[in-house]
Amino acid sequence: CFCSFQRVTQLEWQDLFLAVYKIHSWVDDGKKKLHAAIDYNVKEYVRKARERINCHIERGDQVLLRAYINEWTKFYQQTAILPLPFMAIDPETTPPAPLPPGCESRTPRQYRSKTVREEMLETWKKVVFQHISLKLLSAALRLVEAERNGEAVDAHLVIGVRESWVALYDQKDCYYEDVLEQYRKHFEREFVEETVAYYKKRAAQYLAENGVINYMSYADRMLEEEEQRARKYLNPNPESVARLVESCVQVLVVEFEDQILAECPSLIAKNDVEKLRMLYRLIKWTPSGIEVVIKAVDNHIRGEGIDDMKENALTITTDPEKYISQLLSMFDRFSTLVKEGFYDDARLLTARDKVNLIFF
Repeated sequence: CFCSFQRVTQLEWQDLFLAVYKIHSWVDDGKKKLHAAIDYNVKEYVRKARERINCHIERGDQVLLRAYINEWTKFYQQTAILPLPFMAIDPETTPPAPLPPGCESRTPRQYRSKTVREEMLETWKKVVFQHISLKLLSAALRLVEAERNGEAVDAHLVIGVRESWVALYDQKDCYYEDVLEQYRKHFEREFVEETVAYYKKRAAQYLAENGVINYMSYADRMLEEEEQRARKYLNPNPESVARLVESCVQVLVVEFEDQILAECPSLIAKNDVEKLRMLYRLIKWTPSGIEVVIKAVDNHIRGEGIDDMKENALTITTDPEKYISQLLSMFDRFSTLVKEGFYDDARLLTARDKVNLIFF
């Protein structure tokens, strides 16, 4: 029934549980014979699925991905259903006892037999996936690049490849193996490297053709898009997203940090809040950029304060209360700058307070 995907009645399905139990309990080598029967049927189905997929290899990325994901989805759904009657022949899944104190690893590493579901996934991996995984990955990454270029693509085709990669290697062949290692080593690494290569080709040219301010807007927009793209296409965990964003920051921001920071003093002087917010969103990702921003804010407040004292030299001696009121107004003005231009960053508030102590 599995090989042909024929429907079975509820009674036939219930009878299968009883038949498996009887063979397992009463037939010599019943467990071995059941495993052999399952293995044969699964391999036959998977072999035919591979043939159906291979028919689409030369028909374009989306056609190939759609053919693979269609076959994979049907098969993966069956891995949750078919093994149910055969749970009696599955191995124990309890992990081994903890290591004794002072022992760092097990030698040799402890393995166990696979469950029926794991054997099904292993068969798909060996018969289908390992032969076509690089083609699938390349096709998926080309779709992602097309999306970056503004083309409409079916996101589920990329997501399906990633989900397949994770599911096929999310098996504890060894209790201490990192089950996402293969996903990170291949899908995630290639995704990140392709992203970096994409922006390396474009970032410097965009800056040269459009100037620093427009480049800041471009980099800010691209970082937001790539973070959203990472959440959509990479395995849903903070580490995967962080690795992609950090790589984008390196190629979009760190490479041009000096040019971006050079705009900071003039933007502060103009009180250009929107552009300051954009600059801050970029620089906050870099290791030391915020220190340059703090220095620029410090210099601005000192300069404004000294100029104000010079303009109000007479008021300082004749009307102290009026001067104090002016100082408070200046303090509020700088507070607004930090709040609206730099998201109330505590480090910049501290810089404001240190400088204001000079004038109060």
